[in-house]
Amino acid sequence: MTITALILGLAIHAQTVDKPTLQYYQQTFVIRQQDDVLRIPLTEPKAKSPLFVTFRKNDTFAVWDDRGLTIRHGSKTSSTRCTEIAVSPRIFTKDEILKTLEGVQDGQRTKEASGISGAKRVGSDAFFLVRWDDSDGKPWAEALVKVDMSAHKPVAKLIGKFESLSTGTKQIDDKLQIVDGKLAIVSHKKEAWGLATYDPTDDSFDFRPMGSKLASYDTLNATQGLFVEASSYGTNIVGRVDLESGTRKVLYEGRERIRILDTSDPVIILAATSGKTKIVNAVTGASRTLSYELDGRRAGESVLLWTPSTAPKAVWLMSPKDWEIQARWRSE
Repeated sequence: MTITALILGLAIHAQTVDKPTLQYYQQTFVIRQQDDVLRIPLTEPKAKSPLFVTFRKNDTFAVWDDRGLTIRHGSKTSSTRCTEIAVSPRIFTKDEILKTLEGVQDGQRTKEASGISGAKRVGSDAFFLVRWDDSDGKPWAEALVKVDMSAHKPVAKLIGKFESLSTGTKQIDDKLQIVDGKLAIVSHKKEAWGLATYDPTDDSFDFRPMGSKLASYDTLNATQGLFVEASSYGTNIVGRVDLESGTRKVLYEGRERIRILDTSDPVIILAATSGKTKIVNAVTGASRTLSYELDGRRAGESVLLWTPSTAPKAVWLMSPKDWEIQARWRSE
């Protein structure tokens, strides 16, 4: 009897020792478990964008940087910000060109490209998805430009434009992909989104619709991604899509405001409405609702959740397997 009690006491003591503790101090979440300490800042440091993208073939270089698109062939160098493309009748209608010129006149737009939404090399050809943003930083146009680096005199050549815009916003972004041998973007317009492609073999553009109004798209790999879209009947849908096959898998649907925590597995969804948040493990279906508007971040195999978003007064460390609370913290 005494030995049994001793064993039970040691087990309880071990469980107590193993249980993590949680603190929030100087805008940092601190999780301690035995000798391990995990510190997670309230604000994630922004990933640094590349300063340039470059392609090379022999003595020919095609580079996008703060000068725009620069082509160097031997001792000759030229740079362009693709101003003539912004009003090219090859890819824009007369009304679109007039709207651009009006925007330039009132300072809302500029003919100079703002950046690129992506760049890829196919054989000897370097492709740049050149983008124009307005004065508020909102993209209003994109064009696909090619540099044949095997040419005797390589130049920037306008190829055309995809069906609508990509999701690129950074000065140098990475939204141009290669899907099934074609250059591709996930493009979106007001009421639809899908896969827009360009086939270099026959110089043709195509578009395959995949959903309704796109709220967000996160790339998982070269052919798969996570999307949030608004349906025509008032719900928000979270899903996974395969760009090659066009197949979709709905992970969650509801009328709440939806946010995908990140692109790691398992997919975690925060669905908020009326001062409460449902936390969903999209793989197992496990969910739990807390009576707060929550922000969150992954912490190892656990999930940190807190409220309010910018000045936490209550924090929970939870297991996504069953949403059991592992540790909590509250301000005094």
